[in-house]
Amino acid sequence: MSLKDLQDHGILLPQEEWGVHDLHTSVNKPLLILALLFGLSAVVMMYVGGGRPLTFVGMVMFIVFMGWITQISLKAINVQAAQFAEERQAMQDDDDKPPAAG
Repeated sequence: MSLKDLQDHGILLPQEEWGVHDLHTSVNKPLLILALLFGLSAVVMMYVGGGRPLTFVGMVMFIVFMGWITQISLKAINVQAAQFAEERQAMQDDDDKPPAAG
């Protein structure tokens, strides 16, 4: 996809807001590490299972892991979008204020 396509779909911020926002991550790091360890254990179970029932248990765990990691990521994206919206509103409010008499 091109930058234009990403902007048209609302995935990118408007260009005038690039570099304006604080870009720290809002991902819950302990939960992310726990999910990654769960996913790694699922992969190990699939490998060690060698086609036996343990392989299928690992496969189910891996599918659960994929859903879990997606949920964690989407929640972080929504938190970041809400923060950007608040910052955008604060910037607009500051622009709407009349200049202080000095």
